[in-house]
Amino acid sequence: MSVKLCHRRSTCRLCAHNDFDLLLSLTPTPPANAFVPYNMRGKAQETFPLDLYFCKNCHHVQLLDVVNPDYLFSNYLYVSGTSPAFVKHFENYANFVVDRYVPDLENQLVIDIGSNDGTLLKHFKALGFKVLGIDPANEIAKNANLKGIETKVAFFNSQLARKINSTHGFAQVICANNVFAHADNLSEIVLGVKKLLKDDGVFVFEVSYLLDVFVKTLFDTIYHEHLAYHSVGPLIPFFKTHGMELINVQRVGAHGGSLRGVVQLEGGPYKKRMSVK
Repeated sequence: MSVKLCHRRSTCRLCAHNDFDLLLSLTPTPPANAFVPYNMRGKAQETFPLDLYFCKNCHHVQLLDVVNPDYLFSNYLYVSGTSPAFVKHFENYANFVVDRYVPDLENQLVIDIGSNDGTLLKHFKALGFKVLGIDPANEIAKNANLKGIETKVAFFNSQLARKINSTHGFAQVICANNVFAHADNLSEIVLGVKKLLKDDGVFVFEVSYLLDVFVKTLFDTIYHEHLAYHSVGPLIPFFKTHGMELINVQRVGAHGGSLRGVVQLEGGPYKKRMSVK
């Protein structure tokens, strides 16, 4: 195993404690999207550990072995717009956000972290928003730009957030769908979101829901891209630590069972819904 391609973290992504139980140990495998040409089928591929851990402090479930994100995502193959069901899901998603959390449509910016081919942003753009996508997959981002969805080829962090703020201003809505389970440094994402979010704006994310993984035995959703297996309990103090507040959660059917969360700056205008409790 190459040291450059994978490293082991020692602390929980959400609470920074280092006391874990091993929940599930799967056979080390190549990355899920590491398909090879037919003439390379007999060549051994690099494999990486695939072990799932439970943080005994905050109860967050996660992988501790982190495959280099450049290796995983720079030539990413998954494209959101190829699934009609997912296109419809994103249309409903955009309408949900606008109906509940955008009191004024005029001149508002929506940013999507991990925007892929711009499928979600296309729906926001049709509703009259300015949009900006951020995605590290070179070809996918290039195609999104060609289709009129402005997309930066990058991994999102607080430094990039400062640059975006200087060129695009503050965002009413920031989305992160599935990527909030893909990133090793979730604190860095939240710090970036805080730099870009309007005082009355919202951060909306969708992630694979731990309860569905457990109840439906979705072991095939455990792979190297998915570093975090989220549930509501650990997320509440995580956001609070960063001066933000989880105000709404929903179970949605995407990807076999997902959790949608809505977060505002602490002291923001929206009341916390009973769904969080």
